[in-house]
Amino acid sequence: MVRDESSTLRRQLGLAAVMALVMGDMLGSGIFFTPGTLAAVANAPFQVYFIWALCGLIVLCGALTLGELASLLPRAGASYHIIREGFGPGWGFVKAWMESWVGAPGSTASIAIVFGELLSDLLGRGSPQLFGIGAVALFAAINLRGVRWGGRTQVALTAIKIAGLLSLVFGSYFLAERVMPPAPAAAAGEGGLLGFLRFVGLGVAAVLFTYDGWTDVSHVAGEVSEPNRTLPRGLGLGVLGITALYLVMNDAFLRVMPLDQMREEGASVGTRLAVATFGNLGGQVVSGIILISIFGALGGLVMTIPRLVYAASAEYEALTRGRNGHRFFNALAYVSPRTAVPATAILFCAVLATVAILFFGTFERLVAFIVVPLQLTNILMVASVFRLRKRALAGQGQYLTPGYPFVPLTFILVMSLLLVNAIIFNPRDTLIGVAITALAVPVYLWIRKGVAR
Repeated sequence: MVRDESSTLRRQLGLAAVMALVMGDMLGSGIFFTPGTLAAVANAPFQVYFIWALCGLIVLCGALTLGELASLLPRAGASYHIIREGFGPGWGFVKAWMESWVGAPGSTASIAIVFGELLSDLLGRGSPQLFGIGAVALFAAINLRGVRWGGRTQVALTAIKIAGLLSLVFGSYFLAERVMPPAPAAAAGEGGLLGFLRFVGLGVAAVLFTYDGWTDVSHVAGEVSEPNRTLPRGLGLGVLGITALYLVMNDAFLRVMPLDQMREEGASVGTRLAVATFGNLGGQVVSGIILISIFGALGGLVMTIPRLVYAASAEYEALTRGRNGHRFFNALAYVSPRTAVPATAILFCAVLATVAILFFGTFERLVAFIVVPLQLTNILMVASVFRLRKRALAGQGQYLTPGYPFVPLTFILVMSLLLVNAIIFNPRDTLIGVAITALAVPVYLWIRKGVAR
């Protein structure tokens, strides 16, 4: 018997909150740092627009597929239920285990430590690790008060972030002098087909991480009102909104800096844009926007990820009652009767994120730790559509992925190629994440052995 989550979690999140979660979790600091990296491999401005649009299209393929799957199984921790229904309880447990011990702490800690470093630099004092831990604790406290508090916080922070970025865009059009020269006619053809394919590979690898976070909203699917309509719309509009925002931001960069200068500026292209737009105060403007962007992305993670931990724990609490692991799952499946939030799961994820901050210490190590396990389960989640499509077709009025099966296949192919690249170039921390994820297999077998008795 599986616990009935409808009697505990409440459907209180509308379209605005879903879009805010999608956009807020995707919109971190990458838009300020990645354009310089991409400029190092681009030959002409049009290639910059092409890569950002292409990455948005790839992510949109995943988001449109997730829209079908999450609306078919609109429950807390929907990605867990999707994989479980698509490939069986063993793979579902691997997903839940990975999120609990790798994805949740690693993702939250990576954003928290960047926030801490920026805040420390801005104040000229303090420990980045302690600032990051404090931010995680703050959002955990907010979300313990109720899902509406978490949703409203994300709407407000996402609105502030977008307004700040758009102020830079409009400023570049009306306050800064346009200095971008026309693209050389020969640049587009350099290297022939092989050169173009190499550029696409390098460009997508540099930019795609900036779009990460679009899956997180599926964790709160059990608290979304009218999920069959709200989830697909929120996912699609959220990804399209971020893609459009990234494109106009890059247009703003290219209006005030030639491509050669963007290469030289590297991670400082955002500051250069702000100085060209707002003068000497521009650097502080960018620092403030980046800080708020990262703060909002962190809040989205602290809000969404515990829902998946709760969902899997609620199921295994029922299955293991009186047997192996029952007390552990029972604790993580606890929902506060007063606030209707998975309180223990929120605290559990916050504590593990704190441990990850102290252990890994840097953003680069944390990203390497999570990227392969996280994207492998994302590939598995999207691939579930091929197993669950018949069920979706049987549902009256059920949202279906447009362009099926090419849309999900595009996402699966591109992400698989990127994972091979990650394993080759950063094996140490990558293998730590893979090893912890692999522990799910003996743990699952131990639990099943206890259930079978």
